[in-house]
Amino acid sequence: MAKRRLEAYRGKRDFSRTPEPAPEGEPGEGTGSFVVHKHAARRLHYDLRLEIAGALASWAIPKGPSYDPNEKRLAVRTEDHPLAYGSFEGRIPEGEYGAGDSILWDRGRYSTVPPGQELAQREKGHLELSLEGQKLRGRWHLVRTRSSGGDRGGAKEQWLFFKAKDERAYQVSDVVAERPESVVSGRRLARGPVSARTLRAKHPAPIDVLLRVWPPMRAAVGEVARLAAGGWLCEVKYDGYRALAALSGGRLALQSRNGLDLSQRFPEIAAALSRVVGGEAVVDGEIVALDERGISRFQALQHGGAADRFVAFDLLWLDGEDLRKRPVEARWELLESLLADVEPPIALAERIDGPAPRALEEARRRGLEGLLAKRLGSTYVGGLSRDWLKLKLQRTQDVAVVGFLPISTGGRAIGALLTAVWEGKGLRFAGRVGTGFDDRTRRELYVELEKARIERPSVRGAPRMREAHWCEPKLVGQISFTEWTGDRLLRQPSFQGLRPDKRPEECRVEE
Repeated sequence: MAKRRLEAYRGKRDFSRTPEPAPEGEPGEGTGSFVVHKHAARRLHYDLRLEIAGALASWAIPKGPSYDPNEKRLAVRTEDHPLAYGSFEGRIPEGEYGAGDSILWDRGRYSTVPPGQELAQREKGHLELSLEGQKLRGRWHLVRTRSSGGDRGGAKEQWLFFKAKDERAYQVSDVVAERPESVVSGRRLARGPVSARTLRAKHPAPIDVLLRVWPPMRAAVGEVARLAAGGWLCEVKYDGYRALAALSGGRLALQSRNGLDLSQRFPEIAAALSRVVGGEAVVDGEIVALDERGISRFQALQHGGAADRFVAFDLLWLDGEDLRKRPVEARWELLESLLADVEPPIALAERIDGPAPRALEEARRRGLEGLLAKRLGSTYVGGLSRDWLKLKLQRTQDVAVVGFLPISTGGRAIGALLTAVWEGKGLRFAGRVGTGFDDRTRRELYVELEKARIERPSVRGAPRMREAHWCEPKLVGQISFTEWTGDRLLRQPSFQGLRPDKRPEECRVEE
């Protein structure tokens, strides 16, 4: 019986595209469950679903429930859904039936009054319900007012859903407005499908959209002790190239924070971003290379051999709206919606639950570089902000390359790089880096740096070294190290790779 009732549900969906559950096997034993989905399809509405005879009988309520018994809300009967739909939350893809976000607005247990009368009351056209959900509680009525003209219980019947006059009536003035969140994920926003009108509209060049929200926000260095009181979201800190992707009418601009075009260097990522369905969007993220454990490795971006990804962590613009003044939680929810259907090489940044000290310990256990903590409720502000704090477990430093020592075995290859950091109004010598290079990198750096040779060092504190070849500070490298010495030199530095996305004046010591 339940299988036959689900034929309409199955016939409307392509389960190779939609994440909604397909009907499978025999229905299980009844548990008297109910759910309410907040569904942003062509119009936002609320789907009430009652477990009846092995399936979820469903009604679409355009205005949502009300605790006022005088507010009788229209409820249109829709097709029955499988029981597995009771735990579904996600985005139904563009072009599919019911396209848009659907979140679990409420769930719990119900019974009829008197109990065990689900089938009889539905046939009669008056379900008297006792709901024990997280938002909807007490007695409610669901009354049929007009049949579809076909079999009773079919889709498109019109019913009314309203609160009974019991002790819980008027308990909440507007439950839909006061409790917008999902009871599972906490999501508050539900984004509808992208309209054909939006897709057909004339859109500006993607670089023009990007400039509307420029410059990108940057994180300050933080201490975990200051975050112990709570009020922060913690994301995995990735080690790669900061990148902002502007999508506009199917075209893409992919730039580093210094305005370098990254689309030619990462064509697969650029192609995947171009396929995101929408009118206009600006996504903030990081281009990284992941090892076999899923940990980003900056060195792998230099030579390949790992999986390149665009890891998205913020959404700044969406279909004509500047989102930067919205709180970080709201921007994240819209980002989840925008990228709900994407696959590698695009991914969402991973979040680690719990207070910052516990999250940092989890990052340490997994061998991650660190965390990025974002203050709850904070807006997106261009430039450096302490609303974003990076908590580093591994010490790295960006350095300006100001010279090199030739390899001791002879030949056109470097033996060590001479480095500097920006201090005050200029560069200060920071030490030599002799490890972390392969033979190919040693040769390539030699050729590149020979083009920029100068007679004398251009940095303060440069030591006298007879074999040193000094250069104009054009290249920036990233190194790992253990600590700063008393002479303010790098101890045990190791080269990780060049940073074409950064300038020498950005190489400041991160205390």
